[in-house]
Amino acid sequence: MPSWLKGVSWPILLVITLVIVVLILPVLYGSALASSGAVKARAALKRLPERVTALDFAGADADLTIAEAGLSDVQNGFKAFGAWRYAPWIGTRVQSLESVGRVGASAVSGARELVQVAEEINAALNEAALPGQVLGSNRSYQDLTREERKALMTKLYELLPKLRLAREKIAIASDAWARIPQDALLSPVRNAVAPYANRLAEADTALKSAVDVLEWLVPLSGIPDKKSYLVLLQNSDELRPTGGFIGNIGVVSVDAGHLESFEFEDVYDLDLSVVGKWNEPLPTGLAGQFSNQVLYLRDANWSPDVPTSAAKIMDFYERENKIGHGKDVRVDGVIFVTPELFKGLLHLTGPITIEGRVFDETNFFDKLQFDVELGFLYENKPVAQRKEIVKQVGDLLVNRLMHIPASSWPQLLATVTDSLNKGDMIVSVRDKAIQEVVDRRGWSGRTLVTDKDYLWVIDANVNAQKTDGITDKETVYSVAQDAAGNLIATVKLNYRNNAQKADWRYTRYRSYTRVYVPEGSEFITATGCAPEVYKELGKQVFGCHWNVDLKSSNTLSFTYKLPPRILDQTNKGEYQLLAQKQPGAKRELTLDLSFGKKIADAAPPEDRVEWGDLFYRFTKFWDLTRNFTITF
Repeated sequence: MPSWLKGVSWPILLVITLVIVVLILPVLYGSALASSGAVKARAALKRLPERVTALDFAGADADLTIAEAGLSDVQNGFKAFGAWRYAPWIGTRVQSLESVGRVGASAVSGARELVQVAEEINAALNEAALPGQVLGSNRSYQDLTREERKALMTKLYELLPKLRLAREKIAIASDAWARIPQDALLSPVRNAVAPYANRLAEADTALKSAVDVLEWLVPLSGIPDKKSYLVLLQNSDELRPTGGFIGNIGVVSVDAGHLESFEFEDVYDLDLSVVGKWNEPLPTGLAGQFSNQVLYLRDANWSPDVPTSAAKIMDFYERENKIGHGKDVRVDGVIFVTPELFKGLLHLTGPITIEGRVFDETNFFDKLQFDVELGFLYENKPVAQRKEIVKQVGDLLVNRLMHIPASSWPQLLATVTDSLNKGDMIVSVRDKAIQEVVDRRGWSGRTLVTDKDYLWVIDANVNAQKTDGITDKETVYSVAQDAAGNLIATVKLNYRNNAQKADWRYTRYRSYTRVYVPEGSEFITATGCAPEVYKELGKQVFGCHWNVDLKSSNTLSFTYKLPPRILDQTNKGEYQLLAQKQPGAKRELTLDLSFGKKIADAAPPEDRVEWGDLFYRFTKFWDLTRNFTITF
């Protein structure tokens, strides 16, 4: 017996023992229950990937049920700690462990929703399949019967609410896991949950993208009604406001996920059919630049607000067909694409060969441009057939995509999502519900609305052939206070034309460039041109024609006073800038901002060497629309 217990009476000793039991037993019981539950959950979760790969969705659901029960034991175990949950030090850890249980429960619940969705899709496909066929990772979309395709798209449409629910549960779990201090977790619990919880952020991002794409892709695929879309192949080496010059157009018709037709044509063929019968006026910036005095479909993407251009393009397409060919046609929307999308798709499908020529992700656009602009002459093809190669490439690429195995569908979805995020694919449709989904994700190319600072640089190649493809472009945006305390902004465009000589592809660079800034901004001065100053799309606009000679550089700049509301915002401790990217444009963005105050924080952050002064400096390739926030 310890010396300190000698002389202690048995009744008092009994009381001490009971107190120790009462205090310690809940901890021992709770720890045992939580550890047992964690081990049970881990064992079940380890079996999950194998179940899903084997399409054993019933087994996967059963394992998730076991994992759910195990995680429930984890939560109950820590509830059993009683008053210890509120004690210093240990209480913090118990509460963290309880949070792990909630994270696991939310994540498993979301996973069960996904497994049940997969099971229902698989069941629908197997019901629609021909005898002896099932959906497997080695089957392609083309391998599916018409009935299977319809079943797949219809079932996805029906299951979107469940997918949204799964996304929300995974998002909740991801956010909660990020808030839990990892050093506060017991090893059995951490070892059971961490391998899966650490991937929650990845799953959250993937689910958000997948659901957002499916929300418009499924209805777009002809569910519940057949749809037809005008597909514009834009050449970003000949940059225009929505991504590039419209060289080829195609019409795709889809019915319940079945691709009924996809036909390409040269846009000039349609435009030529209405010469002498067409009277649409040229807009500001194009008037006086062409021999023709009217605006045709090929130049109708002049507004940088893509829905505005899309409405005009659909109108022109339908009326030119009626006037030029006597056809009554109607399309449900427009899909704008640039060469970058095709590079991503060819990365997925691998090279394609046409008439002995190999096209891959690194060379396809250069080869295609040569064949269309010059190569057809060497082959003695008439001008009317010069773009047949585009149709051949398009047909073969679509065929390849239709035959990729189901195991590659997630990669295809990721490629499309990346192109949508970067503006290499833009969707504008008549259906308001679908368009709202596309708008929410920033995939519609719409002019963005903000009461903060704003910058949007729009180049429009005018008679400069494909010179955008060899021109280095930098946009430098600076803000500083003048002596009166006003915020003075300058947009400087530094361009270098790297073409060494004029040929079929490159020439002197010519552009009608517009800079969109906050409405209420006051123009002060410009260098490099005498700009037109006007309002458009809820913005103040500075626009002018300018050029960059072969092997030369040139600079264009606009200086203006920002509206008082932006000064008021900075005086309250925060400045925000929305820098909207032009689709198809390749340029660097440099910011040099100073407000006479020491910067406390910034997102995106500066390089560490720039911290702690009165300036915010940032340089990066302008590949995405970006938000900048500076606090003082």
